[in-house]
Amino acid sequence: MKKLLKHIVYAASLLMFATQASAWVSKQFVPSNVSKITVEINDQANDGCWTNIGEVKRYAEDKLELAGHKVLREKFVGYDDRHYELYITVIANRHETKCYGSYDFNISKQITDNKVGGIFSAGGFNGNFTGYENINQHILTKIGDLMKEVEDPQW
Repeated sequence: MKKLLKHIVYAASLLMFATQASAWVSKQFVPSNVSKITVEINDQANDGCWTNIGEVKRYAEDKLELAGHKVLREKFVGYDDRHYELYITVIANRHETKCYGSYDFNISKQITDNKVGGIFSAGGFNGNFTGYENINQHILTKIGDLMKEVEDPQW
């Protein structure tokens, strides 16, 4: 009962605070300013809500390459001040037959200024969802929306 109540409260909060977000990418995020980019997946989806994780990663990598970026398909080790990462995070749970949760896509890099480290964000997209059997197609569509901005940055 406690778990059910937790799911209901979470789903209600998603509906109350849901926003119509749009993808954004800095105008300076162009291949000549980026040495390489990697795609990292943070899968926090449960109960079969998100099952095409590898397809989403490959799709994002392919779209980045088509936009002219050098994609590093293996894990990057070290530091390069022009190396960016696209973090794809999906959090999802199932209540009865439908999935609800959120997604966050962030294009960022590590920076150091006067020995103080931080993260610089060059683009992103996030939002909430509810009522899906699974979110496979939904996440592919949202990655596609972000990639349209990567191809033609407006910010």
